[in-house]
Amino acid sequence: MTAHAQRTSSSPSGVPLEISPNPAYVDESLRIRLTGLAPGCKAVLRAATRDDDDRTWNSHGEFRADSSGHLDLATSPAISGAYRGVSPMGLFWSMRLADELADGRAIFSKTSVTPNRVSLSAEIEGRNVASASFDRLFLASGTQTRDLCIPASALQGNGHARSHNGGRQSAEDALVARLYLPPSPHGSGAVKPLPVVIVLGGSGGGFDLDKAAVLSRHGFATLAIAYFGIPPLPAWLHRIPLDYFEAAFAWLASQPEVDMNRLGVLGVSRGAELALLLASTFPQIRVVVAFAPSAVAWAAGGREKETGEDIPAWTYHGEAVPFAPLPLRRFMVRSAIPVVALRRPVFFRNLFLSALRNREAVSRAAIPVENIRGPILLVSGGDDHLWPAAEMSESILVRLKRHNFAHAADHLHYPRAGHMLRYPYLPTTCRASRNPHLRNAKFSYGGTPAADAEAQADSWPRAIAFFQNHL
Repeated sequence: MTAHAQRTSSSPSGVPLEISPNPAYVDESLRIRLTGLAPGCKAVLRAATRDDDDRTWNSHGEFRADSSGHLDLATSPAISGAYRGVSPMGLFWSMRLADELADGRAIFSKTSVTPNRVSLSAEIEGRNVASASFDRLFLASGTQTRDLCIPASALQGNGHARSHNGGRQSAEDALVARLYLPPSPHGSGAVKPLPVVIVLGGSGGGFDLDKAAVLSRHGFATLAIAYFGIPPLPAWLHRIPLDYFEAAFAWLASQPEVDMNRLGVLGVSRGAELALLLASTFPQIRVVVAFAPSAVAWAAGGREKETGEDIPAWTYHGEAVPFAPLPLRRFMVRSAIPVVALRRPVFFRNLFLSALRNREAVSRAAIPVENIRGPILLVSGGDDHLWPAAEMSESILVRLKRHNFAHAADHLHYPRAGHMLRYPYLPTTCRASRNPHLRNAKFSYGGTPAADAEAQADSWPRAIAFFQNHL
């Protein structure tokens, strides 16, 4: 069955439940309909799935059939339940962790590209009248993968890369990147090399395999690359050598399916900061999409024990990339009462706003985005509690205008959205979380589940179109 089929399921009561397309890609909007109902009757739809940590997420909504006995999530408002109003994918973005974790304070875990199995059921007056299970896909059928590995003994990712394409990996090698090569739309035979997008995660570390897989199904080769958080790379985000990515460029250039003249980069949060830094440094990069970006190269957030000096987040040719320091001590003192006594999450946005007042340091650490040799797309939320991505996006545009930037530079701004902007239709109910790389502090993302879901559904296809138009 293709990803554009339709499946109708029903219980012995004979109420058809239509899901289309089925199966579907995770970033595709579904049409979910019930027919054959009594006009005006109320029905409850329930959805459930499990994440990669084997935790159950679920949602429900109560709806009223129209005068024809139809209930269509594209037009029927939820009158109660996990969300309110009309939202075709409301049952997906409104999912929360079940049982004792029902407050939704954890992120939906997706560390692989295996399909998510979703169970959907319909009830009328407490009686099940229809049910179905279906898959939401992350990877297009026929996609090839190729791994980039370095010796486990290498320090900070400066080892010799080895490619693995279905072969057996040495026990001494460590996986640091995975390349996704989508199938040719024209079948076998001579194939035109593909545009390639490097996908960079944020302060969570490791890979964004799911994001790279989802993006690849739109016709791009994608490279999900880790730069800290897994051995032998640094355990936390500090002294990341930009030179490390030069080795990745060289490896990509050796792959015959990839067109290095059409190289883009997509980054999220600290990964967006890195994406802009890389594109400002290396002329190979022709397009940048930056979700919740920074205009500044920031410090790592720690200090040298011996000297008390701030630790840089990035280096190049062995030297620290100029960075703006973070007044962490003063910020943590000011945050102590709301965090400890009132048990509120940290608003790291205030830390970065305080740091931005250090005009001399910020000027020195500003990313020279005018050096980027291609179009830039910035995506921000106006209620971002992690850092002021909207304000920094605007300062990037001001700098580009001042330098008469020759390429397109667009800013997609969503005033009510927070920091968690990515591909759409996964749960957006997480409002705060803890990060082991930030001293396990509990911090707020900002936004609302509905506003984040709306921003993701709008920005993701526009980001894809941006790459398609410019690569």
